[in-house]
Amino acid sequence: MRKTLLTYVKPHVQEDPLAMLLGLTYLGAAVEQAGHPIELSDERILTDSEMKAAIERNDIIGFGALTPNIRRAIAWAKYAKERGKITVMGGPHASVDQGIFLDSGHFDYVIKGECEETLPQFLEALEGGVDDELAAVPGLAALRDGELWIDNPAPPLIKKLDELPMPARHLLPMETFFKLNPERLAYIFTTRGCPFKCIFCQKELTGRGFRVRSTELIVDELEAIVKTYNPGVVLFVDEILTLRKKRIHEMCDEIIRRGLKFEWIANTRADCVDYPLLKHMHRAGCRRIYYGWESGSQRMLDVLKKDLTPEQIVEAAKMTRRAGIWAKVYLIVGSPGETKQDIEETEKVLRLAGPDLVRVSVFNPLVGTESWDGYLANIDVEDLRENYVSSNRSAYKHEHFTQLELEELRKNMVRSYEKWYYGYSQRGRRFMERMMYYLENPVYGRKRLGRAIGLVPPPQSSNVHARETA
Repeated sequence: MRKTLLTYVKPHVQEDPLAMLLGLTYLGAAVEQAGHPIELSDERILTDSEMKAAIERNDIIGFGALTPNIRRAIAWAKYAKERGKITVMGGPHASVDQGIFLDSGHFDYVIKGECEETLPQFLEALEGGVDDELAAVPGLAALRDGELWIDNPAPPLIKKLDELPMPARHLLPMETFFKLNPERLAYIFTTRGCPFKCIFCQKELTGRGFRVRSTELIVDELEAIVKTYNPGVVLFVDEILTLRKKRIHEMCDEIIRRGLKFEWIANTRADCVDYPLLKHMHRAGCRRIYYGWESGSQRMLDVLKKDLTPEQIVEAAKMTRRAGIWAKVYLIVGSPGETKQDIEETEKVLRLAGPDLVRVSVFNPLVGTESWDGYLANIDVEDLRENYVSSNRSAYKHEHFTQLELEELRKNMVRSYEKWYYGYSQRGRRFMERMMYYLENPVYGRKRLGRAIGLVPPPQSSNVHARETA
């Protein structure tokens, strides 16, 4: 039986904390459950020679890469093809732009859509060597003699997420990731999909619905992660963890009931939280929330179809702070039609809201999104296909700013905010907020005082971004 390698291609810039890849381990678990020999690798923790060795000891090489890094994936596929390997590409970009991989001449197949069910079916068909079985694999695309031979639509989204096997973390060197990440960061997901209509998001892979796992299974996995790996912090990679507040209350209750002690991070929207939920999340270990704000200008929020208001953004930040949770926010500069006035409005909202960390990207229309279809006339397609630019650069030709100006605006927004945030007046404000927080939550106040005078040991987790009030 042929051996399969599933590998993630290294980003040209590693901006986020290094942690193991959840999607890779779900695919690995599905292939392993089906009885096929499987190896997982992550180029971020490998040397070039180690990556080459992994390719050479396997027969089928499956690649995954973010859009800015698909050129690197194509280069590795070329290396694999030169050594007689079967090459496959999957993931969100492959699901909307199969041609760039197949036309390169270095990929034998593309698999579109969620692959936990179709990848084992593909490997089985490949092993059997029957063309009809191969041609029946949902989502599969392939060329033969330079012509499109198979072009099957992506399979329906997986409805019963509880039926997926637990991610095969054992197939990756977890301790290597932890050594390279001071927080010992681990990932988990509880949902797939997002019903909102932001124009910059690719939804081909997970859809615009909202599929959930059961509370019991989620907390079972959390308990296994905590007991097996002792992570410093767990990141819920859901697009909007708190869309259904009742299920998060239930999850928090179960975490508390089982006595699980760990810190965790949520991704969500400003209109999907309220103060009782945030307090409950804090009690269950939530210490950080990452919000996708994108802008503080109502006009830009409308252009991006965020379905948010600046008032909701500010109120959510205040509630988050009051609950003792640290907030990181994501912003976009250079959205279609954005002006200096819009950017000034965003900076004003930032100061009203006072998040703890700001990360800014340049507007970047991706293939398969509404932003691509709606603004194609302003996109340098040749530049994009040649370079597949990062979040700090865009192929979108802006109406009011050059690329250099947008990059400077991006940097200045962060620098200006950090200077304000760490100024004496804001330090004083945060000190007063801490005092109010401890008055409202005396149990945490006593712990903080105990740590200050040496009577209570510090938390075990290494939380490099820990909020002062936590």
